[in-house]
Amino acid sequence: MFARRFIQQGVLLLSFLYILAAPAADEFELVLKPLFAKNCVKCHGGEKVKGKVNLKEIANAKQFLAKPELIKQLIEVIDVADMPPEDEPRLTEAQRVDLLAALKAQLLAATATAKSAHIPLRRLNRFQYNNAVRDLFQLNRDVFALPEKLMTRQTIYLNAPKMPDRVNVRSLTLNPADGLREVKAFPKDLRASHGFDNQANQLTLSPLLLDAFLRLSVSIVESPDFNENTVGIWNTFFKPPAEGTDLSAGTRKRIAAFLKRAFRGPVEAATVDRYTAYALAKMKQEMSFTDSMKKVASAALSSPMFLYRYPATDAKAYTLASNLSFFLWASTPDADLLRLAGNGDLIEPEVLDKTIDRMLADPKIERFLDTFPVQWMQLENILAATPDPKKHRLFMLDKNHPASLQMLCEPLLLFDAVFVEDRPIAELIKPAFSYQSDFLKDWYTSDLKAPKVDEKKIIEENKPIEAERKAAQEEIKSAQAHLDDFVNSIPSIMEKKAEQIDLAEGQAQWEAAQQKALADSVALSPWHRIGPFGAGNFDEAHSKAFIIETDVDLKKTYGKLKWELAENFVDGKVHNLSGGNSAT
Repeated sequence: MFARRFIQQGVLLLSFLYILAAPAADEFELVLKPLFAKNCVKCHGGEKVKGKVNLKEIANAKQFLAKPELIKQLIEVIDVADMPPEDEPRLTEAQRVDLLAALKAQLLAATATAKSAHIPLRRLNRFQYNNAVRDLFQLNRDVFALPEKLMTRQTIYLNAPKMPDRVNVRSLTLNPADGLREVKAFPKDLRASHGFDNQANQLTLSPLLLDAFLRLSVSIVESPDFNENTVGIWNTFFKPPAEGTDLSAGTRKRIAAFLKRAFRGPVEAATVDRYTAYALAKMKQEMSFTDSMKKVASAALSSPMFLYRYPATDAKAYTLASNLSFFLWASTPDADLLRLAGNGDLIEPEVLDKTIDRMLADPKIERFLDTFPVQWMQLENILAATPDPKKHRLFMLDKNHPASLQMLCEPLLLFDAVFVEDRPIAELIKPAFSYQSDFLKDWYTSDLKAPKVDEKKIIEENKPIEAERKAAQEEIKSAQAHLDDFVNSIPSIMEKKAEQIDLAEGQAQWEAAQQKALADSVALSPWHRIGPFGAGNFDEAHSKAFIIETDVDLKKTYGKLKWELAENFVDGKVHNLSGGNSAT
């Protein structure tokens, strides 16, 4: 109906509109002049001229083209169906469409020779910067926390034909979700007097803020969360190429494609060569391919060509693509927009209309719904509301989640409904319905007074619980008494002398155990040794002393050698035998 057409008209006003129309004079004589005479001069050219608009005075196209403000006014009142008035014959839809097309062609002709106003450079605001970086690298999360996003949708409904009767949404603006680790955003941008944060005169760049941008660009690519699991272009940009490929040519190709997306249009060859030489120089310094490309990426993020939106001097279609993308998606143009801008198709009215329809149906349209209605209605002011606690004592019942967090979701959901179901814009002013949480329903429809309490009923219900509580207290009291007695007896136990303790029974048990262990253990004979033997090696000496080790005759002599008792040898210890060739 009206909602999407209203947005489309806004897009066209903020963009460059190219219309291939018939010559202005022919358009006026063949279409506009007869229509004015039939439908308009009765009120705007007779004895009484309404609205200070006298169409009867305009006799030719030259006079009409000299009044661009009048043409603009006619377009506005006809587009919203204010004219013709209700008591006059209405235009058919075909007539209205033809009339608007003719008037827009006249307005274009009337302003063709006008000196264009200076268009100031426009820095990306914080919300746009986050989205542009996220889309550029195809990140699966935000770059940093965004308190600007006042409502988070947990029910998916933006591409549905109708809003659900019940939706799940949250407001995390007071405690937004984190982005990449170790990345901190620059401060929130100043708002203009009308509440919007995309005014060029507000988006300044001080030396301190420029330094913040430089640090931010480095921290993004060096974040622990910036890796192959979170970055969608990792394999095509950061991953090292296969061995045997032309490193210089491959690196340049990657950088050229990346810079075209980052800078939102064609990039001069000299610029691509400079970035490529920088990356190759880092690789020659033995920096890895991935880290070198991270350096290139951070350099691009801190470039004025990324930080600023500026009109293209040689290809206005790229400016149109950028204006469309930042208005509807709060981000850089995607590949399709850049392709249409590059081949010149985007400036064709039919292609432009289809492109706008595609962008409105894209999931990224959520960003438009996150920014425009919030700033248009200045809903952030609700968060600063501090009502009288005596009159609204439940407003700050939970200081971390005040009632305002639920209140601001109500108009945002209404705007979503008007957008999704393409409802008339007038429903934003006088809606027939609204989404309200259970808390808001109670708050809006009742005084939230505490219910009356039946004290007698509560006392009766609590009697069994009170009996159990008293019994438990008695058990605790008894256990505490036993514990106190034991603690008090500890000093007297410690003062007893060791000899006062009768250990006879324990000693007898221990001695009996030792006797049993000796009886069950293997009895070893005393240690004996003999040697040294006059032999060249140990094996020869061993064979001389005894052959069967388990049957040794300790009384037998071997020449002058005989077995001797080794009194200093003890089981369980290592002893060195005397002599080089001895037996033990």
